[in-house]
Amino acid sequence: MAVHDNPMSQPEANRKLAAILSADVVGYSRLMGEDEQATVATLKVYQQAISRVIERHKGRIVDAPGDNILAEFPSAVEAVYCAVEIQKVLEGRNLELSAERRMEFRIGVNLGDVIEDEDGVIFGDGVNIAARMEALADPGGICISSSVYDAVEGKVDFGYDFLGEQQVKNIVKPINVYRVRTGTPSPHSSRRLALSGWHLALVGLAAGLALGAAAIWLALGPRAPATETTVETEPPPSIARPYLLVGQLIDLNGLSANAGRVYGQAIIDSVNWINANGGINGKPIDLDTAETSYLVPRAMAAYRKWQTQGVLAIQGWGTPTTEALTKFVGEDRVPFFSSSYAASLTDPTGQYSGRATPYNFFYGPSYSDGCRGLVQWAKNDWQTRGETRPPRFVHVGENHPFPNAPKKACAAYAEELGFEVLPSISVPMVPGDFHAECQRLQEAAADYAFLANTDASVSALLRSCRDTPLNTQFMSNIWGFDENVMKTAGAVADGVVWVMAAPKWGDEVPGMYTVQEVSKMSDPGGRKYRPVHYIRGVCSMFYLREAMEWADRNEGLSGPNIRTGMYQRTNWVPEGLEGVCSPATWTPEDHRGINRVLVYRGHVNGPTNDADVQTLIDNGTIVLERIFSVDIPRRPEWLGL
Repeated sequence: MAVHDNPMSQPEANRKLAAILSADVVGYSRLMGEDEQATVATLKVYQQAISRVIERHKGRIVDAPGDNILAEFPSAVEAVYCAVEIQKVLEGRNLELSAERRMEFRIGVNLGDVIEDEDGVIFGDGVNIAARMEALADPGGICISSSVYDAVEGKVDFGYDFLGEQQVKNIVKPINVYRVRTGTPSPHSSRRLALSGWHLALVGLAAGLALGAAAIWLALGPRAPATETTVETEPPPSIARPYLLVGQLIDLNGLSANAGRVYGQAIIDSVNWINANGGINGKPIDLDTAETSYLVPRAMAAYRKWQTQGVLAIQGWGTPTTEALTKFVGEDRVPFFSSSYAASLTDPTGQYSGRATPYNFFYGPSYSDGCRGLVQWAKNDWQTRGETRPPRFVHVGENHPFPNAPKKACAAYAEELGFEVLPSISVPMVPGDFHAECQRLQEAAADYAFLANTDASVSALLRSCRDTPLNTQFMSNIWGFDENVMKTAGAVADGVVWVMAAPKWGDEVPGMYTVQEVSKMSDPGGRKYRPVHYIRGVCSMFYLREAMEWADRNEGLSGPNIRTGMYQRTNWVPEGLEGVCSPATWTPEDHRGINRVLVYRGHVNGPTNDADVQTLIDNGTIVLERIFSVDIPRRPEWLGL
């Protein structure tokens, strides 16, 4: 960064106190050396995003030479909040890039005396120290000077690590430096955590002994099961703070990574859009993302951290993870919006299933209802064919919580509709050579096969069955099939039907404009095609947004109040998403919010190897056709099953 060291040549300059933010790209020379054109394009997009955040926090960009940004603020508080939001926004955008192409910034903030010339350029030690703070920051991190720390302590709701005195270039005296811990509350903050008494004691220890507190948490052992009685006790105090902590679990590298990246990006983009459009009644969301690789221990570790931070709600991922956390979020009264649609999560009182899930919500039909919808479509299809014998139905999937979730309920409904239910066929979730499983399908002579695994396994099975003569109609669960499966599987994906819970990208419905504006948070040019899972992620976050807004207006933000906010409307569609999100109704007795099942058929009309999904969609090689819709009745005996 060009640092101006000689202000004395500016006779008309004005001296003032200002908060200075300095940001710089990490490894910019390496990125330019590897791909100059792509680096410049990414930098321009990131600079535009940073500029919008600076403007929201009442700042002004003073200079932006090369990969640097220098901005000033009238308040140290706004400068620190801005720095944190910049890193959160860029963290989300970097998920769109491969690891070696991600562009991380260091940020430094200083509060000091500066000189401003008639052109608005600022000079002096106040600027120099901000640049030195930036150089001390970690990639993706923030360092502040002691003058900033003194100004924001007790006002800005983050933790800090004291890095000691640092001797910095061109500054005579050493400077005390602090690292901002954006995901951890300051021990000096006035934040009141929405936790039980023993949790509060733990948080007190965590202020000075974070590792010891974590060990104590692990040693406390199991707690009493969640019941409706415990849920309805006096709610914890609402939380008054400028940033609202929402956790996000995401799978970028595990068994469900293909869909996980798409859905996770939708949550990140939605939060950035919400913050850019006023947040929650003026309060921005702090989305803390934890990558789990579809592994329960990683999700549990993230939850333990959030638990000590007073997390308001969580956007979850994965059936195993959701099942593992259900007991804890019920006890701690943390609304948990999952991408798992297991019917076991829909019985808030436990009256029918025997397990209360008062704080679990999800957008979409349950896995059981989705399969019931497919079976209804299959019955109609069988009748259209003019067949007289009972159709044969088989469940195909691993013995695993995700594929097992709808297994019994769907088989029972298939029998009720007159199907012959065959013994299930086991197929691993991990993709492999499934020729033997295809042979078993052929021997079973199933007319309709429900593919219950995740998309990578489904794609591998379809490819393996390419050369096996089958007269089986494949039907997939909501996470098992999408445009990417059609591309990777090619012609063998032609004719597969599957469950949807929202229209496809680009459909002419009123709310698609909002979805596409949300997408621009990580794709400013609006050129990226978003697979079907993206839209459900947007819907999930927008329902949470409106529940949080209601809670904030009614006794304050807390887990129980957000939960109550979920019960305020019937046939509810979030504002701006009309025609995109299916009408939803959640009640204190029934969390089957969505009972509408949309069934689509995939068409593959040519080779798919040599083009991306966007091109295949545009030229008609891949077509997604809506063929059936049904509202599954909310039978009492199906609650939780």
